[in-house]
Amino acid sequence: MKYPQFIKPNGTIGLFASSFGANTEPYKSRLESAIQQLKSLGYQIVSEGDIFGYYQGASASKEARAAAFMTLYKNPKVDFLWSVGGGEWLMEMLPYIDFEDLKKYPPKYVMGYSDNTHLTMLMNTLLDTASIYGQHTTEFGMNPMDESLKQALEVISGERLTQSSFPLYEGKGAEQPDPLGGYVLSEPTRWVNLRGESEIRLAGRFIGGCLDVFISHLGTPLDHISSFIEQYKDEGIVWFMEACDLNLFGLKRALWQLKQAGWFKYTKGFIFGRHLNASPVIDLDQYQTTLDILGDLNVPIIMDADFGHIPPTFTLISGAFVEIESKDGKGTIKTIIK
Repeated sequence: MKYPQFIKPNGTIGLFASSFGANTEPYKSRLESAIQQLKSLGYQIVSEGDIFGYYQGASASKEARAAAFMTLYKNPKVDFLWSVGGGEWLMEMLPYIDFEDLKKYPPKYVMGYSDNTHLTMLMNTLLDTASIYGQHTTEFGMNPMDESLKQALEVISGERLTQSSFPLYEGKGAEQPDPLGGYVLSEPTRWVNLRGESEIRLAGRFIGGCLDVFISHLGTPLDHISSFIEQYKDEGIVWFMEACDLNLFGLKRALWQLKQAGWFKYTKGFIFGRHLNASPVIDLDQYQTTLDILGDLNVPIIMDADFGHIPPTFTLISGAFVEIESKDGKGTIKTIIK
């Protein structure tokens, strides 16, 4: 696994809009504020493409978005690539990214989550390069910054490799009227060891992202999971996953499909973030549904961890080796660069 350099003081961050641009409120105000706050911390900011744009459900055409990404990655003055937001159509730009060409250049961290799973995962599987599954740039417009965002800045600068669960998270339906206001934290965080284990300890090669995105890769030329897991089978794979639009039924179908496709071979365990829309239905919940599909793999499963679409969230280095502990409803993820 190739590890890019963490961003240094006064380093240059390259912003791009891989899917949605910050063209509506509160995202426009948040991104403008985030750029100013990052500059105040000493970072240089450049952007490619229209990060505030809108074009047919995305920030720009698929060709333009891909060109912006390629330009930033190949620019020797840019140290770190950061997506300003998520969205729906990132997959359209993937055929226009020349991953073979990118292999000629020094590796760089690419950061984003949700729809950006398309990029963070392919950095791992196509380029054997670590990536960062973490908050979009817009979230850093918050003033003052939440503790989770301060820790994220420590992660991307290499100052923090261990993250511990936060005390509270934002309840579903919470509203923050101030576009630059903080998270509305009201619900106690509790990691769930799915079989009721008093303690779970996991270690292995870390890969994952948003389940909604995974299923669009199956059966395409972009699906190189089989070669990735073969490469790291001696260490074992630890999957991190979370879901956005998938309801309980979609969640179960997605896990079944990935399992049948062989993605979970050599898996040592799973850690799931807080799913956004997998609410219980009559006598079904996400815990039993997950166990129904993954239970016979006989590996540890942790749920409701601090990442995904419900803040506050960890900033995860995908492709790295990790050690995870979950005990008494709390947990830690330690990243080991090897």
